[in-house]
Amino acid sequence: MDEKTRTAAGIAAILQGLKYDEKRLAELAAEVEVLNGAVRSEAARRLTFDDDPAAFASLLGREARK
Repeated sequence: MDEKTRTAAGIAAILQGLKYDEKRLAELAAEVEVLNGAVRSEAARRLTFDDDPAAFASLLGREARK
């Protein structure tokens, strides 16, 4: 089990109380990686290092309502 899959397993078990087989955990890790990449990419396009930290949450909220 690679590091990302172990991380997904830990989050599922500890924070959510769920257990998945290794195949599903690998799928979840891959899905999270894609989603994380998309969020980071869009944030990088719209935000700068000097923006207020709340700007990130605000951006996510605006995009979620579209």
